[in-house]
Amino acid sequence: MGDLHPAEPSDLGIEMVPVALAGLRAELTEARALARELSGMAVEDADSSWCDQLEEEYHDVGVGHATMARQLARWRLKHPEAPGLDELAGLVAEVEPVRQALLHQLARLRCARGLSGSRVLPGSSEAKLLRNDPRWTFTDDPEDGARTLHLWQFGIAHLVAVVAAESPEGGVRTADAGDAVLARLQAEHPDHEIELLVWTPRSGCGGDRFERTVLFGSEEVPAHDVIDKLGAARFYRCVCQT
Repeated sequence: MGDLHPAEPSDLGIEMVPVALAGLRAELTEARALARELSGMAVEDADSSWCDQLEEEYHDVGVGHATMARQLARWRLKHPEAPGLDELAGLVAEVEPVRQALLHQLARLRCARGLSGSRVLPGSSEAKLLRNDPRWTFTDDPEDGARTLHLWQFGIAHLVAVVAAESPEGGVRTADAGDAVLARLQAEHPDHEIELLVWTPRSGCGGDRFERTVLFGSEEVPAHDVIDKLGAARFYRCVCQT
């Protein structure tokens, strides 16, 4: 893949917009084709070295994509009427979802091989389990029920809190009390950014289920993405491992 995204603080001239457009079109075409290929690939057909190389390349693409987004913002500020900027903005918006889809497939293949969390990319942090509490409570009301909390440190100031969806003693579901759960975690760890994942062990057809709390609801997170990010194969199980 070409060096479409120069290192900052370089500021490209507006005459480079056609080059950026051509580069992003080619990048998206290649990434979509690779994502389709990976989605149909059985684990026994996946070459580990090739998959590792792809992951490193698309890690770099993510860094370059952020650089291009900032360059686009500068172009819009200095040359708001320049032709091609709207198309470029559309292409920039498409890059990250396609990149994440490709990385998702690589995580699936690694998970199925039992290698989740075995690689830490340059510039990335290795997750560390800070707390494994099977009797954690988010209120002082015993009727809410104690539940399992796994607290992972990911980077200097980022924590990933994996909280069981329900207490074995009954009480409110974690997803229905997301604000209170997050508030208690934030009070316990005031100097950290906290990402809350609601965990349902052995959900559905055998794998664990994870949901990330977001504004006005939740979104499902693939189990192998969680396992891979946290290096937590001994704590959680994906359907592709069952």
